[in-house]
Formats: sequence, structure tokens, C-alpha cells
Amino acid sequence: MTSTVTTSAAAYLDLLGVDRATPDRALLDRVVTAHNATIPFENLDPFTGVEPPTTSDGVAAKLVHGRRGGWCFEHNRLLYDVLGAVGYQVTPLVGRVRLGLAPADPPTSRTHRLTLVDTTEGRFTVDAGFGSTVPTISLRLVAGLEQPTPQATYRYARDDHGAWVLQRRGSGDWADQYVVDLVPAPDVDFAMGSWYLTHHPASHFRTGLVAARTTPEHRTTLDGTRLTVRTADGDVARHDLTSPARVRDALEEHLGVDTGAVAGLEDRLREVYFP
Repeated sequence: MTSTVTTSAAAYLDLLGVDRATPDRALLDRVVTAHNATIPFENLDPFTGVEPPTTSDGVAAKLVHGRRGGWCFEHNRLLYDVLGAVGYQVTPLVGRVRLGLAPADPPTSRTHRLTLVDTTEGRFTVDAGFGSTVPTISLRLVAGLEQPTPQATYRYARDDHGAWVLQRRGSGDWADQYVVDLVPAPDVDFAMGSWYLTHHPASHFRTGLVAARTTPEHRTTLDGTRLTVRTADGDVARHDLTSPARVRDALEEHLGVDTGAVAGLEDRLREVYFP
């Protein structure tokens, strides 16, 4: 582990307010929960035409030191680096997003990064980069085991090819989130996936704004100009934002994103939502 990653891990744990401890399941859950509560999911870079970082140094500079968020390639790169630095056995994985799709729909591209963690207490997956439906604890890699969180219940199933399918149940039925195998993914796969979602004309990360931050008490999401706050008790408050300035304020005040360094944000918001 490079000294740069080790230094970033210390700064990361300070940002989260998590003390370094024995690398066990309890610490794993504290890190994942605090990460989701502290560092927002957001796509401001691809939305404004900027290439997001994929390297350890670039991601740490943005998410740890820059008061910014990011998407799965950034969140889960950072989480992978830090967990390795504090003593966990970690494996980078890449999956296919299935959210909103039927089981019979065609396969999607491999564009979701997450991390497999092997401990003396078993095998777990961790994911801090799945936006508004992200699991806020580590998930035990056992088929059929229902694992509740304050926001929803998750479980893993197996598909016909032996891959693992993450499913989520909120207020409705079980819904697939993504499918993943356990083959370690090299960095080039993540660089390619990040580039594809940044540049493909049909990528929703290019064409619309999304952001989310989840604490144990509430989940805050921004979908274009709609700000939604859901409490763990099930209460929902929705706000329609009527100007680029109000969208920027929501990113700052509700999501914790420093938008000061995001060049052209208000112009892009005006182009997409307020023509």
C-alpha cells in the first residue's frame, strides 16, 4: 500500500469520524454507514462535461479533500483503498445494473463498481456508490439471507449462471439492483466504464442531475429539480426547485456538495431544466 493511500485513509477516517480499530465486521459497518452519511453520491462531473477521476490520488483529492461526492467508480475506489489500508482483504468487483428492469430484459453493460471483503467472520460486499438505493451496511454474501437496514431490506439471490443478484425490498416487492460475479476486476475495466458513462450520448449521467446522501435517520435525493427527503419512519417531503440557484443551494445545504469549483453548473442546469 502506497504512503499516499495510507495518508488518504487517515484523512478519510477523520472526515468520517471513525476511529481506526481491528478490521472486523463491526468496523466495516461503521465505515460504510459513515461514508454514506458523509460523502454524497453525485454526477456533477459528467453532467457538466468533466472527466471524473478513477485513480486513487484523484478520487481522494476530490472526495476526501475537495468536499465533493461522486459516483460508484469514485466512492468504491476510495472505499476499496481505505479498507485495504486498514487491514481488510479486499477484491474489486464490477457488476451489471438491473434497477428498474425485468428479469427477462437484456443484459446491461458492466458499469457498477463494488468491493468484496473477506474477513474471519465471513464474506461481505460493501457499496457506497449506488445512489438513492445504496445499502448502508456491509452485506453478508449468503443467498437468501434477508439483511435489514434503516432504509430497506436487502438479500442476495443466485441467477441461472451462478452470479450473485442483489435485491432490495423497500415499501414494495423485491427488486433486483445489480448482478455481479466474483471475478476480480482490473483498473482498466473501471476506467472504461467511467469513460463510457461519461461520454455515451444515451447515458443518463450526462443528460440529467442526480445526487443522494443517506444517514441512519433520513435519505435525501435530488433528481433533476425534485428534492426528496425520506425519513427512516417512512415520512416523505418533496420540494420542486424552481431555478438553477435553488438547485445549487440544495446541493450545498442538503447534500453537502461544494459546488464552487464546478464550472458551468448553473448554465448547464438552465440548459437542461430551465430553457
